[in-house]
Amino acid sequence: MNKMTNNTTPINLNHVSIFYNDRAALDNLNLGFRAGELTAVIGGSGSGKSLVLKCAAGLIFPDEGQVEFEGINIASMGETVYQKMQSRTGFYFQDAALWANKTLGENLSLPLLSANKDLTDNDIRDKIAESFASVGLSIDPSLRPASIPMGQRKLVSFLRATITGPEILFLDAPLAFLDYTGSRQILSKIEEFKDAGVTIITATHNRTLIDDMSDRIAVLSFGKLAVAGSYQELVDSRDPSLMPLLQELM
Repeated sequence: MNKMTNNTTPINLNHVSIFYNDRAALDNLNLGFRAGELTAVIGGSGSGKSLVLKCAAGLIFPDEGQVEFEGINIASMGETVYQKMQSRTGFYFQDAALWANKTLGENLSLPLLSANKDLTDNDIRDKIAESFASVGLSIDPSLRPASIPMGQRKLVSFLRATITGPEILFLDAPLAFLDYTGSRQILSKIEEFKDAGVTIITATHNRTLIDDMSDRIAVLSFGKLAVAGSYQELVDSRDPSLMPLLQELM
């Protein structure tokens, strides 16, 4: 895990809009994510939380505006630069999004080989075994995703996002579909990455992530940024239009 120190805000969304059927799912959004901090993106259902993460990670491109990674417009990157950016980040999907036609081990080996093509089969097996052990998973890596419960798929998806030690980690509803034990394991790993200085951006409703672990909270409402600040700044807000939303979410 490497701490980013060369940019105050390595990822910036500038006047970003995304349209679905003439409706703005994201509406002229300006938002920067600070290096080494955990930013919680919160909002009601359909507010655009997942879209913000996918735009920030370069997985989708906005219809208007641009997303910059260390000052470079992601949409204008060449393939080599884009792949290098991707190798420095990890994305944890809300629905796990594991490759159904690959084994669990193959799902984890993909980011490992993308980051280091010189790894041997033994290196990969050792890293996968170490990753499984780190979240208490005792399952056969030769299994396919469909053969294990969603909670275990989510744990494997988290490992896929983090197995290379990314500098920036995107977590989309990281605790959804997890039981108490799985949630505690993931929260512990998130805290470990946070302590190591990894930049973390999460879309979440989880009180622990929002109240206790976030450095900054970005509140979305109908695709727009309502407010951004620390948890205490938001709690202390005297804006009457903001309070019903904060009370609902927190």
